[in-house]
Amino acid sequence: MKVKMQNALEQLLSSAGTVSHSTLRYPKVDEVAASDFRLEIEDVYRRLGGILPSLPLNLRSWDMEFDSIAIELDEYLHFNRYRGLTLKFPIYERLPHFPLESYNRYCLEHEGRCLAAGSFGARWTNKSTEAQFGLASQPRDLSGNGSPRWKQRAFYDFVKDISPLLIEVKVVRVAVWDVLEVGEQSTTVGEMLTALIQRRATPISGEVMITALVDLITERAAD
Repeated sequence: MKVKMQNALEQLLSSAGTVSHSTLRYPKVDEVAASDFRLEIEDVYRRLGGILPSLPLNLRSWDMEFDSIAIELDEYLHFNRYRGLTLKFPIYERLPHFPLESYNRYCLEHEGRCLAAGSFGARWTNKSTEAQFGLASQPRDLSGNGSPRWKQRAFYDFVKDISPLLIEVKVVRVAVWDVLEVGEQSTTVGEMLTALIQRRATPISGEVMITALVDLITERAAD
C-alpha cells in the first residue's frame, strides 16, 4: 500500500512541479558520527532500547523529491509510542516548521491503526532489527520489548527529521493523517490517496486539492 500511496502522491505533485528521485543527499553513518548532534542521536537510540555499541544506520533515499525538497510520506506504520518518544527530544526546537504538535497527536490517537497494519511478520520484527533492539514481544504486545521493527523505523525517522541540521537539506513529512481543508471541504491525505488509488471521487477535487497539498508542503519547507 505504501508504494501505491507514494505513486499517487507523485502523480499529484508532478502536475504542480518537478518530481525526482535520488538526487538529494541523505545522512550517512559517518556524517552522523561526526555531527554536533551525535550524543543526542545516540541518546534517542538508547532510549528506544538500542543494544548495539555503535549506531546502526542504513537509511534509504527519500520517498520522493519535489522542487528540490525531500518528501517523506508517512503512512499508518509511522505513528506509535516509539515515534512519540523520539518527538519529545529538544532538538525539535531547532526545526520550527516541523509539524510537532500534529505528529505527537497522531502517535497518541492512531497507534491502534498502526497495530492493525503492522503487528505481524516482518512489519513487527526480523533478525536485523532484533540485533539492533533486542528480541521482540509477541505480536501486538507492547507491554514488554514490543516491536523492534517499529523502533527501527522511529529511529530512522528521527535521523531523517534532523537532516536539515546534519546536511542542510530541506525535508518535509506528509502524514496520511494530515488534513487538507478548502473552505468547508476537508479530507485527510490518506483518504485522498486511497480514493485516487481506487479511482473514486475525492472529497476535494482537481486543482484545488493539489494547491492545498502544495501549500502544506511549502509551509513545512519554509526556512
